[in-house]
Amino acid sequence: MRMIAYMKDSCRDIKVSVKALKALAEAKRLRVAALLAYSGRALCVCELTDATKESQYNISRSLGALCAAGLVKKEKNGRWAMYSLTATAGPLGEFVRRLVKPEPCCPVVAADIARLEKRLGLRKKGICVIGCKC
Repeated sequence: MRMIAYMKDSCRDIKVSVKALKALAEAKRLRVAALLAYSGRALCVCELTDATKESQYNISRSLGALCAAGLVKKEKNGRWAMYSLTATAGPLGEFVRRLVKPEPCCPVVAADIARLEKRLGLRKKGICVIGCKC
C-alpha cells in the first residue's frame, strides 16, 4: 500500500515537471518567462506584448500555459492582470533566471529586454497605466 502511494506521488512530480518543461519548450513562452525573470517584478500583458512585439493573443496564451505549469503566477490589480515568475518554480525557474542574468542569453532576448526597459519607463508610480501600444 505504501509503495503504491509513493508511486502516485512520484508520478505526479514527473507529470508536473514534464508540463513545465513543455511550457518552456516553445520560444515565445521562454521569452516571456525570461522577461519576467529579468524584471523581478510583476508585468502586465501589454508590457510583455510591447517588449516581445508579439500579439496580445499569443502573449496571453503563453502566460496561460506558463501559469498552468506553475512557473508563473497571476494577480489581479484593479483592471490589470499582473504576472510574475513564481518563487516556487524550482530548478526550472533558476534556469530561466540564468538566461537573463548576468547577461541575456541571445540577441532576441537582449532586444526584448531593451524594449521592456523602455516600456517600463512609461509606468506611473510603478504601475502600467496606458495599455497596449502595439
